[in-house]
Amino acid sequence: MKTVLLIDDSLTQLLNAKFTLQQAGYRVEIISDPLTTVERIQEVQPDLVLTDLNMPNLDGIGVIRAIRQLACCATLPVLVMSTDSQKHKFQEARDAGATGWLMKPLKQDALLGIIAKLLPLDQQS
Repeated sequence: MKTVLLIDDSLTQLLNAKFTLQQAGYRVEIISDPLTTVERIQEVQPDLVLTDLNMPNLDGIGVIRAIRQLACCATLPVLVMSTDSQKHKFQEARDAGATGWLMKPLKQDALLGIIAKLLPLDQQS
């Protein structure tokens, strides 16, 4: 089973995305404090990370940069989710190493569609 790591300071967002992904057959781990990202990634070894952009203590750009510094995570898909639709924020996320972008509030079809492209269900073990 493929594992998705969700990072968001909003418990509502975490639980909604977790429910949607679990119903689709993914294993889901959550982080509400982005400062624990590096430690949790090493513990969980996710197949994909979905992170919020705007969080206290460490924003999504900082999360992506921290992930990309880990040798194990050079090719790990990292998706950003945000209410911010400014093109410069999207470009900043891309420059940091983001794989893609989802707008909040997350729509189930969009969330499942992009994750299915990166982690097809037929390849899960």
